[in-house]
Amino acid sequence: MVARSSRPKQPRYSAGRGRRPSKVRRGTPTGPARARKRSPLPLLIIGGIIIALVFCWIFGRGCGGNKEAEENDKLRQYAVNANKIISRSATAGAQFDGVRTGIADLSRDDTSTKLSQVIADSESIAKDAAKMEVPPKAEDIHPVLEMSLDLRVDGVKAFKKSILDVQDDKSTEQTPQELSDSMMELVVSDGAMNRYREQLKKKLDAANLGFDSVADSTFVPKADDALLSQVSAYMKAIAGEQTGDELHGVAVTGIVTTPARIDSTQSGLAILEDEGSFTVKVTVQNQGNQTEEDIPVVATLDFDPEGAQQKETQKIIRLKPNESSTLIFEDLKPQVGNDKVNILKVVAGPVDKEVKTDNNSMELKFIVRARE
Repeated sequence: MVARSSRPKQPRYSAGRGRRPSKVRRGTPTGPARARKRSPLPLLIIGGIIIALVFCWIFGRGCGGNKEAEENDKLRQYAVNANKIISRSATAGAQFDGVRTGIADLSRDDTSTKLSQVIADSESIAKDAAKMEVPPKAEDIHPVLEMSLDLRVDGVKAFKKSILDVQDDKSTEQTPQELSDSMMELVVSDGAMNRYREQLKKKLDAANLGFDSVADSTFVPKADDALLSQVSAYMKAIAGEQTGDELHGVAVTGIVTTPARIDSTQSGLAILEDEGSFTVKVTVQNQGNQTEEDIPVVATLDFDPEGAQQKETQKIIRLKPNESSTLIFEDLKPQVGNDKVNILKVVAGPVDKEVKTDNNSMELKFIVRARE
C-alpha cells in the first residue's frame, strides 16, 4: 500500500470581503459661520406701525383723537335736537300758564279745549324725546329729560281734571289739595328740567362746544303758586275775590320767537334761521292782587352795529290778578346775516302804583342765519 505523502496543513486564512476604500472626508472650513439671510417682513411690519402712529398723531392727535371728535360731534347734534324739544315744551308751558292764570275769563269748554291741546302737545314732545338718538356722552342724563317731560303730561292731566271740577261747581274739600298736588308735579318737572339743562351744559363745556346755554322751559314760573295756601287764594281769585293788601305789578314772563332758536353762538347770541317772516309772542302776567287796565306793552328792535330802530306798541285792555295775556307782534323785521346782531327788548307797564319794576322787561339778542 502506497503511503500518501502528507503536507503539513497550513492554516488557511479567509480573505473575506475586502474593505472598501474609505472616501476622504473634506475638512470643515474654519472661521466665522456664514450668517443666514433674514426675511424683511418683520422690518416692514415695524415700519408700518411707526408710520400709522405718526399718521394718527398728526391727523388725530393720537389714534383715540378721531373717536373723541366723533363723540363730541354726536353730543353737539344731540344738544341741537334737545334744544328743539325743550323749546317746544317751553311753548306748551307758556300756553298752560296762560290758561291757568287767565282761567277766570274762560268758559268751561274753552278751558277743556286749551288744556287738551297742551296735553296733546306735551305727549307728542315726550314721545319724540324718547325716540331721540342719544350719544354715549348723554346716556346718563337723557332719562332726566324724559322724566321731566312725562311729569308734565301727568301734571297737566291732573290739573285739568281738578280745575274742570271747579268750573263745574263740583269742587270738594279735596279739590284745593288735588290742584296743589298737580301743580307741585309740574314744579318737580321744572326742577328736573333745570337739572338736565345744567348737566348738559357741563358736558358741552367739557367738550369745548359752542353752546352758551341750553334752552329754558318752565310750566310754573313761581314755584310758590303750587303751595296749598296759594292754591286756595287762586281759587278765590277765580271767583273774583281779592286777598291781602293792595298790590299792583305786572311782569313780562316770556318771549317766544318764530322762527325759534336753533342754536347759540359762543358769546351767547341766539341763532335763528331765516324763514321769510318773523313774529314775537310776549306773555305778560298781573302779579299783583288788583285788576289792571290799559297796560302798555312795547316791543323795540335795535341793531348792532347799525340800523334804524323799530318799535311796536300794543295794549292789554284788562288783566285780573294772576292772569296772563299773550300778545303777538308781527311788524318787526330783523336783519339777516351772521354779522348783524338784533336786540329785541319788550317792556310791559309800569302800571299805576307799581313799586317793583325790575321784572317789567325782557331782552333777547340774536342773529338770523340765512338759509343755505
